Amino acid sequence: MNSQTENGKRILRNAGALISGAVLITFTALVLYSVIMRYFFSAPPMWGEDIPKLMFVWMIFIGAGFAYLSGANIRMTFVIDKFPPSLRRVIELVMHFAIVAMLLVIMWYSLPILRLTSNFTSLSTGLSQGWTYWPLPLGSAMLLLNEFFRIRHLLRGGIDLTREETPHG
Repeated sequence: MNSQTENGKRILRNAGALISGAVLITFTALVLYSVIMRYFFSAPPMWGEDIPKLMFVWMIFIGAGFAYLSGANIRMTFVIDKFPPSLRRVIELVMHFAIVAMLLVIMWYSLPILRLTSNFTSLSTGLSQGWTYWPLPLGSAMLLLNEFFRIRHLLRGGIDLTREETPHG
């Protein structure tokens, strides 16, 4: 892979780690604040459950997109590693096209959910309920982008490598 592509991936990995880490720290701080206020001062914040839940959903879907891009996702390769590279490539392509189909279904069905929930507002935060569901299409789009790069790599004769096998691993 060329160095420009590797630099772009490295920048995305670092941005993903920074964003996911910041959201995780903020999420933890808000939950801790909410628990302290509820149990020690009997004055829970009105948003004490809604904002952390919203942040958790964003952290999961966006974090999954960044993790998959950087190769930090868990892969069970015990069986597929036993096949010769040409057959492995075919199996990997079928698997990646199945993932693309699943992500397209998620994106397709998230649109009506967004239209429906965007009309409602959370009483505790004043935010649109749609904010809770936006990570579905955004995370799916990130995963689809990564699938495009992996399928392109496989179609050019490569095999899907684990993180330890990649030059930047």
